[in-house]
Amino acid sequence: MADGNTINTSRRFFLLASAAGGGLMLAGCVTSGDTTDGAPALAATPAKPAVPPVDMNNFVAIAPDGTIRIMNKNPEIGQGIKTMLPMLIAEEMDADWSKVTIEQGDADQARYGNQIAGGSFATPNHWVPQRQVGAAARLMLMQAAAARLGVSIDELSTEPSMVVHTSTNKKIPYGDLVADAAKLTPPDPATLKMKDPASYRLIGKNMRNWDSPKIVRGEAIFGIDTVVPGMKYANFVKCPVFGGKVVSANLDEIKALPGVTDAFIVKAAAPIPTKMGLLDGVAVLADDWWTAKEAAKKLKIVWDEGVSKDESTTSYDSQAAELAKKAPQTSLSKVGDAAAALKGAAKTIEASYSYPFLVHAPLEPQNCTAHAKADGTVEIWAPTQRPDMGANGGFSLVSSALGVAKEKITIHMIRCGGGFGRRLDNDYIVEAAAISKQAGNIPVKLIWTREQDMAHDPYRPGGYHNFKAGFDKANNVVAFTNHFVSFGRPNDAGTMTILASANSPPQEFPANYVPNHDYGQSPMMG
Repeated sequence: MADGNTINTSRRFFLLASAAGGGLMLAGCVTSGDTTDGAPALAATPAKPAVPPVDMNNFVAIAPDGTIRIMNKNPEIGQGIKTMLPMLIAEEMDADWSKVTIEQGDADQARYGNQIAGGSFATPNHWVPQRQVGAAARLMLMQAAAARLGVSIDELSTEPSMVVHTSTNKKIPYGDLVADAAKLTPPDPATLKMKDPASYRLIGKNMRNWDSPKIVRGEAIFGIDTVVPGMKYANFVKCPVFGGKVVSANLDEIKALPGVTDAFIVKAAAPIPTKMGLLDGVAVLADDWWTAKEAAKKLKIVWDEGVSKDESTTSYDSQAAELAKKAPQTSLSKVGDAAAALKGAAKTIEASYSYPFLVHAPLEPQNCTAHAKADGTVEIWAPTQRPDMGANGGFSLVSSALGVAKEKITIHMIRCGGGFGRRLDNDYIVEAAAISKQAGNIPVKLIWTREQDMAHDPYRPGGYHNFKAGFDKANNVVAFTNHFVSFGRPNDAGTMTILASANSPPQEFPANYVPNHDYGQSPMMG
């Protein structure tokens, strides 16, 4: 040190001091701009009200002490939706944000409507419906106040969590009105009068992310943190070649390892409703995750790799090159006469580019805690972007693989440590549920390793672009063609089409930029 003093410290002290310093730094990053309505910068989770809240609808409940519970319906994957959607409700409800507590709703499409995080559609899809939820609650509270005061509702207004009688300035807290308001018939959403945007107090303001304090404190809020009584940890090893089947494995040897509680072969669900469902593999269970992971390294599995073993980058490159020589199978966008413009161009340039399959690579690897119970019900805790909707939804996969009715499945949506579209597929959910059932109906926590997450991702498809551009004497682009080759599958009519995740919207370049262009595409199997 500068003054010549020496501090004798241990490694433990250094780590503790470093952690404390990091915590102080993070706390210092939370500014007054991160709060609204007096909410503390690093508030603890609000205490539960002394008297249970009264439900006004599927999203809003108010306790007599004024605490307002708002349910978040959609998966939270780091995009802030757990804060944003309740803000829409609270704004139109005229709720005091400092008295709001947010809870994550379970997967329940009948109760909440579609629940999905993908495509950045949450704000446009919920801008009106979620504000209507808040506006309806506010109107019902005002109706209850009007009845109590014996006045016309036109004489009332609201301020944060209060109904106000304008002429006398008499104020009634929402908590005092909720019991009466909850008994009223909800209004028709089409008749609701929404706020003037000029009067917004929450929307458009710099609001602290609801979970930020918990994240800063390192609280267990992610799927990978889930713990339930009596659970075992599982590692699930699948074939390095997609769709490969287990022929045999040294199960007895693995079961004899210290800490291992079970090991068995899991067979693919038949029929498989989706390729991202339950595939063949070997499950290793243990009292802790590390033991399960290390034991799985000692597995000696004989695989039937099937037809996919012949797939390769070289074969894809060859297919794409052959397709590029032919005319595109379909047209994505065509304007003017690109062929004629190219012939008359002062200069032409041709170039081909390709890109590989891309992994989603969220920070939190795939994981799920599941309990397929002896009574035929299944309870699941999962960081998922799509618990329902379609064959790849969690409900559909588990129902199909385990032969359980959807009504007997509960999915608790846990905060995701990133997603980027990866968790729209729920293979890890059905794997955990199947392992739980086969292990004797015990709760199981399945955590993929980082290597498994990279190897078994539903990759974004690779693609091949074959460009030709024509320029005039001033080097302006006057013509442009592209033969795009990527991966596809037969549609319902049996016609090969480019995968949606590989496609380019027709309104993008060269549309609206080049007067003569021809953008065609050809799909190939892979």
